[in-house]
Amino acid sequence: MSLQDLKTQITQLPAQDRLELVSTIIQSLQGLPQPEDWQFLVARPHPWRKQLFIKGRKLLASSIWRDMLTNGMTPEQAADNWDLPLVVIQEAIQYCEAHQDLLRFEAEEERHRMQEKGVSLEPSPAA
Repeated sequence: MSLQDLKTQITQLPAQDRLELVSTIIQSLQGLPQPEDWQFLVARPHPWRKQLFIKGRKLLASSIWRDMLTNGMTPEQAADNWDLPLVVIQEAIQYCEAHQDLLRFEAEEERHRMQEKGVSLEPSPAA
């Protein structure tokens, strides 16, 4: 079975079953060896999102990482852009690079939830 076939089958599941699947996958990912003591990252309660946030902010570590990748920023530029110490940015990068499967899975889940609500994810045509 291809990954695309699996995605198709998953999107056809009822929401509660998808949440159960997300929980099961996250639990299996948490069994992987990973540093437990992040100095600048923290977990926040959420029904399905398990990735870490920047301590003291409602900001996902992945938001910084994706912003850097999308805009071709150096860690120093990201630190300036987000008004955070460079060590915080470096830790967010380390976390995101080590947890790409979780971030990818959560992005897919969020995309699916938005589509269910009728939110268009395609850019609107230029006028």
